[in-house]
Amino acid sequence: MKYIMNIWDETMNKSRGLWIDRGKVRYAEFPVSPAGIFKMNTKEFNVFPGKITLDTQAAEQFSAGNGISYVKQKLLHGFTTLIHAVNIEYESESDDCLQDTRHKLSDCPVDYIQAVKLPLARMSESWMRSLRQQSVPIVIFYAESAYEIAAAPWQRFAEAMFPKRMMLICKPLEKVTDMKEKAKIYASWKHIVDVFKFNSYYSFPDPGIPVSPFLAKRTGLFPKKGSLVMGSDADYLMYSSSAEQAAQPFKVPDIIVLKGKIVKTGTKWKLSNIKGKELTNLIPEKFLPIQEIYKYED
Repeated sequence: MKYIMNIWDETMNKSRGLWIDRGKVRYAEFPVSPAGIFKMNTKEFNVFPGKITLDTQAAEQFSAGNGISYVKQKLLHGFTTLIHAVNIEYESESDDCLQDTRHKLSDCPVDYIQAVKLPLARMSESWMRSLRQQSVPIVIFYAESAYEIAAAPWQRFAEAMFPKRMMLICKPLEKVTDMKEKAKIYASWKHIVDVFKFNSYYSFPDPGIPVSPFLAKRTGLFPKKGSLVMGSDADYLMYSSSAEQAAQPFKVPDIIVLKGKIVKTGTKWKLSNIKGKELTNLIPEKFLPIQEIYKYED
């Protein structure tokens, strides 16, 4: 289906047009000859692109039979793309764990990417190579101390990940509660990033917190997800601009669209034939300006 619509762009502080064609934003202005193209009336709505968030529960929710309800809650909060993180303790379990997770998410109606959470103590060159081959773009590792970070063979890890710019995220182990030790861990990791120029991010948001456009670019999800620009998927939410909706403490989208298909209107859902997919062909940092390549915080 082809259609055109007007939205208010907060970044540009002006109204602009969108031309949606087969689930994608084909162009950021209206076509010269709009004959045969439906025009959507958005005067009574505020339109926003879908957001991206870290998630750790979707696979298990689908395994338990609660997946669709879980995703509906995500959509009501504006999240149309998930960074699904799975814990893996041992390299030998990695392939089976990823395969199992992908099977559980086979009925997920929203698109997602895989992230792996693992202990730095067991991180290895072969594991990094395997994750690269499995098209995992984000690795979140847990460190016990600053010394552990300094002693790790980062040059070998970098070679194993080449030529992809996988993102590495450092987190202290839960048992590390001393704030000074946590600060040392983060300082040690910042030094490693500075030396090896890894693709990283120092304040990766928790589940339920939107990913910023800058972080979306670092992961390679921009412009496909989290935006409404040429080449992006038509994932967006429409909120009534009425005074009644504005007074609500939590604004619920009146209309939710995934890849150009309406999946919610009012209180009615149409998710039965909607299939999301794992995004694997990402090019991290592609759209970052040269001055921001080695910037790791918003």
